[in-house]
Amino acid sequence: MKQTIGLILSLNLLFGCATSQIKPIPRGEAVQIVFAKSPQSGDAIDIKNKAIGSGAAKGAGTGAAGGAVAGALLGLSCGPFFFFCSPVLAATGAVTGAGVGAGVGAGVGVTGELSSVKAAQLRARMMSVQQSHPLLAELQKNVNERAQKCWKLGTDQPVALVTVELQDLLLSSTRNEEIDFTVRVLVSVQRDVAKNATKEEKLYQYVAPSSSLSVWLDESSDFIDTLLTSASQQIAVQIVSDLAMK
Repeated sequence: MKQTIGLILSLNLLFGCATSQIKPIPRGEAVQIVFAKSPQSGDAIDIKNKAIGSGAAKGAGTGAAGGAVAGALLGLSCGPFFFFCSPVLAATGAVTGAGVGAGVGAGVGVTGELSSVKAAQLRARMMSVQQSHPLLAELQKNVNERAQKCWKLGTDQPVALVTVELQDLLLSSTRNEEIDFTVRVLVSVQRDVAKNATKEEKLYQYVAPSSSLSVWLDESSDFIDTLLTSASQQIAVQIVSDLAMK
């Protein structure tokens, strides 16, 4: 299992898709951070069929890296987080920045539809893990732990209101019953809260490499827990990194 965890942590991908640029918040300022789940996300877990091109089939094991991007996680301007943000994952695609290319994952021909029985098993497994491992709660913990070292949190008169909204957890099946996993989080920053100022927004996506359905369904494994932990940690690092940059 240690090998599995190491593989996940070294291969997962993190994309920042900017809907508009988020301006940094000066360190030491009063900031309020709220966490929410998108109303549109619902509780049901949808499993998409993902069409993949013939070229992608040659890259077994690369999974979500089909739309390769260069770069690495930016270092936090707050010193204590440099370890987490140093670009050690650049070679495997742990990235931030301009956005996810429109062609990522696009393809023709082959679909990866799961049978109704297997799809139901995957949904049940995912829902079971989420009961004991709620992603939003862990994301809140990770963001707050990092943010409190940069700003004053929970004050009555914040200079900025930061909303971290868990959009959805996406599952998709590829050929040979390989499962892709994506987490999307929308971050909005509102300054001059009393004046109801316009919000700045940025969408973050965590994309894990494809893994076989059997791994996902293995109840003796902490594979899904590890994915959720990795997603919450990396997204939290990137959120605080972006907001703390000079």
